Formats: sequence, structure tokens, C-alpha cells
Amino acid sequence: MRWPERLDPRRSWTGFLLTAGLGLAALFILLDPAPSRGLGLPAKAAFWLLHILGILALAQACQLVLSRHARAFGNVWVSVAAAGLAASALFAPLALGLDHLFGLPDDAVGDAGGLLIRGLDEWRWLAPPVTLVWLGLNAVRVLRFRVETPSAPVEGGTPGPARPGFLGRLPAGRRGDLIALSAELHYLRVYTTSGDALILKGFGEALAELGPDAGLRIHRSHWIAPAHAVEVSRGGGRMQVRLANGLVLPVARSRRGEVTAAIERQVVSVEA
Repeated sequence: MRWPERLDPRRSWTGFLLTAGLGLAALFILLDPAPSRGLGLPAKAAFWLLHILGILALAQACQLVLSRHARAFGNVWVSVAAAGLAASALFAPLALGLDHLFGLPDDAVGDAGGLLIRGLDEWRWLAPPVTLVWLGLNAVRVLRFRVETPSAPVEGGTPGPARPGFLGRLPAGRRGDLIALSAELHYLRVYTTSGDALILKGFGEALAELGPDAGLRIHRSHWIAPAHAVEVSRGGGRMQVRLANGLVLPVARSRRGEVTAAIERQVVSVEA
């Protein structure tokens, strides 16, 4: 089956997360645990889809916020765990609301103090499984890319000057010269002359590690090494850059002049 690239669970974190969420929801529907017992099948499906996808969406949102302060956590997995804890805390009152919406038993008392106690109790039950699942999903994604078979290397690529430390996180067979970087939420797709891989790292953090002279940010989600740019194309009001590995990336309107000039300088230096 051919998936749209942005939803392909084999390559896209968004696609992987959506697939995992649907799979988890299907599992809970089949197992029919106590929270949804007594509901009909359509209501049960809606109940678990709202719970699972809602929690994963909150976890991802929390992860994006925390990724901006990754250095404060010291370890990326600490920030992943923190995102799980934060997401479960944010979802706890929503879970109480869903129980009420679906007509499930709710022993919360009506005053603010009682609701607070009920919310804290809900968070106490949600936090461990949500945090473990969020850690597990991220670990599965990282480990999957650690064992992938390396792609064919780019022939005749021009060696780039940038050798950032995060290249050490790539599978050994993919640590070639850096061609491009693309942000995938709190993940970073790294393209090199030996293939590409996904690592758990923020896009902004990676650019800071590279420094301003290593390459060119062409879009809010994409960076390239101009030495590996093959051509710039325009059409339909859009501008794109094709790279030596065949990758085509969009250029933001505000960066078109800078990108064109940088690639033209690169072409002139190669011809000289």
C-alpha cells in the first residue's frame, strides 16, 4: 500500500503516531476494560479514540514545548517522560468530562474542592501508563531507525564542511556528509550522502549546533548544505531546491533571494 509521505508510518513520525494511536484504540475496544464497560460498540469506539488520540496529541504538544528547553533536562529521555506526565495532567479533567459525556458513573462531588481531588486522583491513575506509552512509542521509533538497512550512498557528492556531533546518533552506515535537515515535530530527519535517518532532536537545537556558516535554512522546517544543491526550480508560485540525493525541498517566500544567491555562488565556485 502506498501512503502519502506525511502519513507514511514507516517514515513519518506523524504517520507513526496516528497509526499507533488507532492501534491502541482498537486494542482497548477489543479488550473492553472497566472504564468503557456497558457502552455500545459505536460509543465505545468513540470513547477510546477520543482518549487515546487526545492523550497522544497533548503529549506531542507538550513535547514540542519542552523540546525548546531540552538542555535544561540534561537528557532527551527525561524531557520525553516529562511530556508524558504533563499530558496526563492536562488530560485528567478532560477524562472526567468524557466520563460525564458518555454517561459513565462519576462519583465526583459538585464543589471545587471535590473536583480538584477527583482530577488529582484521575491524574494519579493516568500518569504511569501515559508516560510509559509515550516513552515506549519514542523508543520504538528511535530503535527502528537504528536497525534500518542503509540506503544507497549519493554518487559524486561534494563533501560538506559540517560535521556536527548529532551525526554520531545516526546508524553507523548513514554517517556521511550532511546534505539536509528536516523537522518532523520533535524529531529531526537527517539526510547525508549515505542515506537518511530520524533522530530525537529539535530542529532549532541542531541548527544552533551547526552554526550560521555551515549551511542555509531555506524554510521553517528545512535546512540544506548548498554544496549539495543541484538546481532551483520555480512553478505555480512556488520555489523548490533539488539536492544531490534526489530530495526536493520547498523554499519559503521570504528566503528565495538568499537561497538563489547562495546556490548561484556555489555553481560559480564549482565551475571555477
